[in-house]
Amino acid sequence: MKNTLLFIAVLAISQAAISHEISSDEAPLIETGLSVYLSYSYRDKAYADPDTDWQIPGALMGGEALPIEDDVALDDATADYRYAFSADNGIQLSAEAHGAHGETEFKFAHYWYMHQWRFDDKKLRLEAGKMFAAFSPHANWHASQDAYSEASLSGDIFWGRSIVDTGIRGSVQYEAWQYGAEFWQGHSWLADNGHAVDIFARYSGIYRKAKFTVGAWLLSAETEKRRDTRYFGGHSHGNVVVTSNDAYFSGDVLASGIDAQMDIATAWNGILRIDLSLSQLENDGIVVESQRQAALDSKYQSVQLGAAWRRGRHEVAARYEYLSLDNSLSGSAAILVGRGTSLDNPEGVDPERATLSYRFHYNPNLSLRSEWVDETVANVSQQRWVAGFVLRGFFE
Repeated sequence: MKNTLLFIAVLAISQAAISHEISSDEAPLIETGLSVYLSYSYRDKAYADPDTDWQIPGALMGGEALPIEDDVALDDATADYRYAFSADNGIQLSAEAHGAHGETEFKFAHYWYMHQWRFDDKKLRLEAGKMFAAFSPHANWHASQDAYSEASLSGDIFWGRSIVDTGIRGSVQYEAWQYGAEFWQGHSWLADNGHAVDIFARYSGIYRKAKFTVGAWLLSAETEKRRDTRYFGGHSHGNVVVTSNDAYFSGDVLASGIDAQMDIATAWNGILRIDLSLSQLENDGIVVESQRQAALDSKYQSVQLGAAWRRGRHEVAARYEYLSLDNSLSGSAAILVGRGTSLDNPEGVDPERATLSYRFHYNPNLSLRSEWVDETVANVSQQRWVAGFVLRGFFE
C-alpha cells in the first residue's frame, strides 16, 4: 500500500517536466455498432494432463483459468454490441465463447450502462452492471483481443483469468490524469460470496519521441467459501470426466500493482512498445478441505516484462513472466490440507514463462501469429509452438 501511494505521489511531482496528452472533448463515449473477435490456434502440445484438473502448485486456482490444449482449438470468440443513446450515454452487451475441452458455447458475459458528464477541464463517468474490471490491463483477458494467444500466469493465478462481476465504476478524467474506483458485488471467483473494491490512477504523457501511460492500483476483497468451480459439472475427455474437489477458502484478499507502457518511434517508421507490470496479492484466512481446516497466510508476487516492435504489417514481440508463490499453512491439519489442495508445492519451484512471437497483420480485420513458449511449472519444463489467426470486425 505504501509503495503504491508513493508511486502515485512521484507521478504527481514529476508531471511538470513532461508534456501531457488530453483526450478530445468531442469524442463520443461510445459508438453504436457490433464488434466481433475470433481467435483460433494450433499447439503441438499441452501443459496439463487432460484427464486431471489443472493446478499450479502453490496457488489457489479458479475462475475461468482453464488449461490450453494441444491440436487445433478455438481460443475464444467475442461479440460486443454497443448502443449510444447520445454522445454521453449508452449500453454494452457482450457474449463470448471458449473452445477448450471440446465445448463451444456462447453465453452473455457483460451488460452494463455508461454515462458521462463533461465539464470545462474534466470528464466524470459512471458505469453500472455486469462488467469487466478496468483497474489493470491484466485483470481482463481474451485471446481474440490480446497480442498473445495465451493468458499470462499472473492473470490466471491472481484473477482466475478475468474479473467479471456486477458492480459500479466511477472515474474522472482530468487533463492527462484518470482516477477511478470500482465496487463489486462479489459474484466473481476472486470475491465469491463476499465483496470487493479497488481504486486506480493513471497518467498519460509524451516525452520527446515516446508516448507512455503509467498506472497504480489497489484492491481489497472479502470472500466466503470461495471454491474452484472450473470443473463443477465435469469436463469430459472421451470416457473421462474431470471434476473439482470440495476445498474452499474464506478470508481477506489484498492486492496492489503498477502497470507501465511506452511507445517509442524508431527508424524505418517502426514503433517499439515496452511494458512492465509488477503486482502482489495476499490471502489471509482459512482453507477447508474434506472437513479439515488450516489457517492460510500467503503472498504472491508477479513480474511481467514485454517488448514488441512493429513496422508496417510485421511485428515481433517477446514476453517474460515470473511469479513467486509463498504460502504458510498452520493448524493441526495443515499438512493434509496442503496435500489435498493446490497449495502444496513440494519442489518449491515458482512458475516462469518466456514467449517469443511473430505477427503478420494482413489488414485491420485479419492477423496471423506464431509463438514459441518456454515455461516451467512445478517440476515440469516444456517448450511448445503455437500458430493461429485472429479475425476482427466492426458493423455499424
